[in-house]
Amino acid sequence: MKKDLSFKIWMVLLLGFLIALSSWAIFYVDKVEYKIPIFGIVGAIITAITTVLSVTLNNKKIKEREFELLVAKEKHKVFEHFYSAYFEMLKLSQSKNKNQASKLSKNAESEMMEFKRGLMNWGSEEIINDYLVYESKLTRSRDEGSKFDMLTDGNKFLNDIRREMGFIDSGKVNIMSIILTAEAREELNLNQK
Repeated sequence: MKKDLSFKIWMVLLLGFLIALSSWAIFYVDKVEYKIPIFGIVGAIITAITTVLSVTLNNKKIKEREFELLVAKEKHKVFEHFYSAYFEMLKLSQSKNKNQASKLSKNAESEMMEFKRGLMNWGSEEIINDYLVYESKLTRSRDEGSKFDMLTDGNKFLNDIRREMGFIDSGKVNIMSIILTAEAREELNLNQK
C-alpha cells in the first residue's frame, strides 16, 4: 500500500512537471528552435513513462496469474482428499454388509480431515458453506439409508467443486453418472424425473 502511494505521488509530480514544461514552452518560449527540443524532451519522458508503466503492469499481471495458478494447484490437492474419501464412502455404501457400510475406514476419515483442513486454508467462503450444507445432508441421507439422496447431494457438491476450480457447467450432465453402472444411471434418471 505504501509502495502504491509513493508510486502515485511520483506519477503526479512527474505529470505536473511535464504540464509545466509544456506550458512554459508554449507560452513563454518565443523561438521555434527552442520549442522543438523542449517538446522532444517531453515526448521522450512520456515514452519512457509509458514503457515503464507497461512493464510494471505486465509484471503485476504475471505475478497475479502465478498466484492464481498456485491457489488452483493447492485447491486441486485439497479436492483430491475429498474425492478419495467420497469414493470410498460410495464403495462402502454399495457393500452388502450393513455393518461395513455404516463405518468409514480410517483412511477415509483421515482423507476427510485433510480435506477439511485444506478447505479452511484454500476454500472460498462459498465452497465452505456448500460443504457444510452437503455434510449435513449426507449425514441425514446416511441415517435414512437413501442412496439416491447421497448421489444427488454428492452431484451438487461435485458441481460446486468444479465451479470453485473455474469450470462452468451447463447442468445438463450429472457428474455422478460417471462412476455409476449403466443400470444405476438408468435408475438415477428415473428417480430424477
